[in-house]
Amino acid sequence: MNRIFAILILCVVAFFLFSSLNLDYGHPRGGQSNYYVEHGLKETGALNMVTAIYLNYRAYDTLGEATVFFASALGVFMLLRKDREGGEDG
Repeated sequence: MNRIFAILILCVVAFFLFSSLNLDYGHPRGGQSNYYVEHGLKETGALNMVTAIYLNYRAYDTLGEATVFFASALGVFMLLRKDREGGEDG
């Protein structure tokens, strides 16, 4: 039973890996990326385009990702810590 489950998991992973080869990377489909390229440096005043997009256009998204990372790290710390007075926390 375990062997069948492992083969099934490997087939699903292989399917997703091979299907990702057909994705069209680097070719934007919308007009949003063209707007960033044309107006990004002028609107933000940044010296390079990556910084302009990352810190100015996507700042709230970055803040959200940092908040989720901090909350998960704090949760892991709280689960793994030991009580100072003796024994384990729990």
